[in-house]
Amino acid sequence: MSKKLKELQRRRRDYLEHLTGRDKGEMGKRIAASRKLFKTRLATADLHSHSLYSDGQSSVKENAERAKLAGIDLLFATDHGTIKQKKDTLKLSNCTWGEESHSGGFDMGLLQPRRAHKYNFDRSAADGFEEGRKLSPFVWAAHPVGFSGLNDKWFKIGFDKLCTIDDLAMEVLNGFDATRSYYRTGVEGVRMMDALLCAGRTVTPVGVSDAHFLVEIGNSWTGVIGATKSPASVIKGLREGRCFASEAPLVELRCNGKLMGTSLKPKTGSSLKVRFRAADSFGLASVSVVSDGKVIKEIHARGESLVEGTLSRKANGKRTYFRLEATASTICGRSRHRFI
Repeated sequence: MSKKLKELQRRRRDYLEHLTGRDKGEMGKRIAASRKLFKTRLATADLHSHSLYSDGQSSVKENAERAKLAGIDLLFATDHGTIKQKKDTLKLSNCTWGEESHSGGFDMGLLQPRRAHKYNFDRSAADGFEEGRKLSPFVWAAHPVGFSGLNDKWFKIGFDKLCTIDDLAMEVLNGFDATRSYYRTGVEGVRMMDALLCAGRTVTPVGVSDAHFLVEIGNSWTGVIGATKSPASVIKGLREGRCFASEAPLVELRCNGKLMGTSLKPKTGSSLKVRFRAADSFGLASVSVVSDGKVIKEIHARGESLVEGTLSRKANGKRTYFRLEATASTICGRSRHRFI
């Protein structure tokens, strides 16, 4: 590549980063205003970003500054196959370390691993994730549905592998090389999540930027209900499933008073009361409760910034789940709730 072409590409990237920096500043203001409406403590976290320590194009510090601008409380620097970036994160109040590795047929994210995980292409998915959990308090499948639509054959292959992983966490939204994470990865991610939940598996959804350039930070992220900005609090909330994947809206779901992520064992015939809340300071388009892959309640929000509601069901003795979706006029959010 010629020096002239490289310089043109650099200028184009810098220009895009300048424009999106302004946009991400607006997103930060949007999320801050939504928090005031939501009135529930939560932390916003980006679990997946890359820096100059692997194939990212910006420093850990630059990524952390952009995350703060975009309304992200905590950024994990998850470079490929290394935790050398840890020393940089320790100097920053809103950043900590992680790693992106590979095992069992999937790229795998690890938060605060004790040491770098070695790539392993020979293990099964279940064994690979168990190996990762020996190093890290939270492990998830990174972009498990890829970045384009899956035909039925490859969807089934991925589904069968993911079914073998107990207590699965997976990216439902991934912001790499995208301006709209939902249409890039979320459609297939939600489809896979619902298929797994309908099959009786537990799924913890997360949203990430998978940033390799500054322009991607803030594209999607994870909200953790009840968490503070500390890494320990965020990781604890993720492990308990008190989280949702989003591009902007804030969502919360409870069943019989228990927060999303909880598994219940109600008596057959007993009442189940589901409460839901969604907020977006830019205005919501719709709020939907989904169970067994079907929408069981939908509200057309018509631009309202806060939507709350309840619905009742009878426990029928079968395993099922509830999850919540909220869409804004331009941005989508995703969450889920499960019970037995």
